[in-house]
Parts: sequence; structure tokens; C-alpha cells
Amino acid sequence: MEKRITQDDVIYFVVTDRFFGRDKRNVTESDTSIHGGTLDGVIEKLDYLLNLGVSAIWVTPVYENIPRAGTTEPYHYYWPQNFQRIDSRLLDGTHLPTSTDIDSFGVFVDKCEARGMKVVLDMVVNHAGYGAKERFGSDWFNSGGTGDIKGELSGLPDFNHDMPQVIDYFINNIEEWITRGKVTNIRMDTVKHVEKKFWHYFKCQIRGKYPDVCLIGEVLCEGKEDIGTLLQYQNYHDFDSIFDFPLCTALRSTFIYDESLRYWLARPRLNENEPRGVLDKDNPLNDEGGYRNANGLVTLVDNHDLQRRIMSHARTKHPGDGAGLDWAIRVTKLCLGALFTMRGIPQLYYGTEIGLEGWKAGDDRDLRRDFPWNVIGTNNHPQPKFRKEHEIFEWTRDLIRLRKANEALKYGTTITLWADDLVYAFLRISSDDVALIIINNGYERMPVPLRVRLNPDQVPQRFVTMVANELEHWQTKLPLLVDNGQAVLTVDGKTIDIYCRNI
Repeated sequence: MEKRITQDDVIYFVVTDRFFGRDKRNVTESDTSIHGGTLDGVIEKLDYLLNLGVSAIWVTPVYENIPRAGTTEPYHYYWPQNFQRIDSRLLDGTHLPTSTDIDSFGVFVDKCEARGMKVVLDMVVNHAGYGAKERFGSDWFNSGGTGDIKGELSGLPDFNHDMPQVIDYFINNIEEWITRGKVTNIRMDTVKHVEKKFWHYFKCQIRGKYPDVCLIGEVLCEGKEDIGTLLQYQNYHDFDSIFDFPLCTALRSTFIYDESLRYWLARPRLNENEPRGVLDKDNPLNDEGGYRNANGLVTLVDNHDLQRRIMSHARTKHPGDGAGLDWAIRVTKLCLGALFTMRGIPQLYYGTEIGLEGWKAGDDRDLRRDFPWNVIGTNNHPQPKFRKEHEIFEWTRDLIRLRKANEALKYGTTITLWADDLVYAFLRISSDDVALIIINNGYERMPVPLRVRLNPDQVPQRFVTMVANELEHWQTKLPLLVDNGQAVLTVDGKTIDIYCRNI
């Protein structure tokens, strides 16, 4: 199997301690201790992940971490004290050796890949855990600095990657995880806090020797205005991908909080002075620059560092039971529909597929709740009595199946057909496939059909013909109505409709 992350993949991200393990404890979200999720537990739940349809599992760091610090333990494992061993708390002996050698992670990778599941390992080079400074050279750390590069992140000892010995240590450490731990996909933590000199060494030594290793960078810049900063890591530092936080912000701002689609997503192209949306900034040839490959970005709707999960945003906008919950489910499904039909490699945060909630309130523990396995039945499917979880899971699973089967959704170029404050319609075209997607972000069904021109100035004629003759609704299977070169569409409120070829 192909081990490297590609546009064929859907990534599923777990905070390992909060997912599953043999000795997993049921505790409240206010508890900051380690709950007992393990790498063995991830293997135990591969059937669930395969039923959902994801193809890659991203696990939080596995380095040996510091013991309990004050009122909290490093349940997230981002506070390393030994980068050359696995933390024993992440191994319970169910499926993996209990040895903390790096080789044990290689066994984990082998077992996942044997089931068709790729692995992404979260790596840290920016900092050590609290109190871990003495384990390294006294001159290995920045001190008294400020800003993203030289300043300490949350008070954690900050490595100085302008020092040759620091660079050399981490380049060799990464190589050891690649060779002994069988790592082929790296999610690199806190990239913008690492001195740029390190990335030069990485792409010379690691990229050159291990060209099949995929590097995904976390650069936590969320605004539309931050795209110029983000693209530097893909364009100049040779990252295979970065996380598309601006698109995440755009999906949340529009579909949850009702902001303008043409401002956030794509301009209607009625004049040259319109503000560009996130998707308008994809092309590296536009006058503002752009990503080297926007289709290779990792896209998301929530994760473990943002202010709240997408379902909690939806419940903030639509509180209460009854109609409030119905609308919250609807807009969450709309966000997921956009995630799986827009360009990029989709990434799910564990529990998003069942509407799990979580907030950042003083710290991150509620945002990283335990996965509620009591909801999941013996068929690796949410039990019908849990209506919210059941409905969102089935929607997400069906979207993943659709994306896997549709080349246009995986590889296609995006062509905007219509954009205004409430409606966005676009094509995805690949070499021999096409899909048409339309979103109504209003709360009411369109009162009259919208006629969307299949613009021959932008769309090759063979795709115009395919749209007119071969597309049907992905769920109802009703054919797309095309009249005189215009798609005729009527869409319910807060709904995404997807038209594709019969697959």
C-alpha cells in the first residue's frame, strides 16, 4: 500500500490518551490526569475507523514525557523529556510490545498498515517539557526572548535551532523515528515557533534521503489575511502540506455564524475590486501569490487547539432542545459537507463524526474529552437511540464514501460558478470526472430556482456536456436539470447539494 499521505486520504486525529485503552478510566472532563488511552487502544478500535471510512490515523506525540506537573499530567504528550523513547503510559500490552524502544512504534505502524490504515506521527522539535532543561546542554535553549521564534510557548523550555548541535540532534532523532519507528508521515507541531534555519537542514538531509516521508506543518494562523504567511511553509520551506486554518475559519464564520460567502469563500467576479475569498487565493499566479498546491492542504473544521469543537459552535448559535438541536445538527452537517467537497485533504478530529462537544475554558481539557464509546454499538456504529450521534455519523460516513469514489472531489480543479452572500456554487473537474456542488446558507428554501450558467469561458466544453447529461444528486439520484446551458437548482436552507456521476 501507499504509505505516504495523498489526496486519496481522509485523516482521523486522536488525542491518544482520550481515545481508548485496556485500562481506560471514565472520568469527568475536569480531571487533568492521564485517562489511560494507549496506542494499543487505537489498534483495538481500527474496525470502528475502517467502518467510518478514514484511511489514516494521526496520533499525538509518543515521546517519554515528564511526570505530573503541578495540577496536571501531560495527557496530551506534548511535554517531552526524552525524545528517544516511547512513554510507557501509552503502551498497555494488549497488541504491542511493552518495550519503550522506538521499534515498538514500528510495530504499531505495521499493525495499522496491515489493516490498510496509514499512520501520521505528531512530532515536536520546538520545546521540551517543564523541568526537562537539565537533560540537554545549557546552551540549547532560548532565554529571555520574545515573539514567535525566540519566545517560550506557555513557559516551556524553548530550543534554539540556530545552534548547530540542536539542529544536529533533532535531524538525527527524526531519522531514527523514520528508520526504527517506520514513520512515513509527520505532523510537525508549532512550526512557526521553530527557527527557520532548521527547515533548511530538514529539507536538505531528511527530504533528500527520505523523499517518501510526508511533512505536514502546523502553523496556527487562522485569518484570511494570514494566507501569505502560511503559504511560505509550503512554497519555500518545502512542506508537503500545512493545515488550512483560514478555510476552517471561513467555514465556521459562514455556515455557523451566517457571514457572507462571497467575502469568505469566493468572489463573484463581477469586478476586479471585490475582496478575495480564501479559495480565490489558491492560485500561485494571482497578484497576491498563492499556495504551491492548494489541493494538498490538510483541511479541517475543528481540532484540539481551537476555541471549541464545531458542534459546540453550532450549539452556541442554536441552543436548546427541539428546533435548536435540529439546526445545530443541520449546520454541522453543512460544515462537513463543505469539508469533503472542497479542495484539500480532509482531517476529522476524533468525535466530530458523532457531534462530540468541547470548549477551551482556561485550559484545553474539555476540548479534549474522552471519546464516548458507550454511544457506539457492537456494529461499530452509533446506536439509533443517540439521534444526534447516529445522524452525523451516517452523514460523515456517506460523504467519505462519496469522496473516495469520486475523482473530481479528490483531485479536481475548483471553478466558481456563482457566489453571493448566501449561495455558493462550484464545479470540481478532474481529467475525466466532474461534480457540481451548491450551498444555500440561508435559513429558507430558495423561493424560485437559481439558474447557474455553465460558463464556457471557464469550463471546457466536454465538462459542460457531462454536467448536462451525466450528473445526478448523490442521495436522491435525481438527474441535474440543465436548460440552455444553465443548471437549474433549488436548495433547502442551510443545505449542500452535491451532483456527481453515477458511481
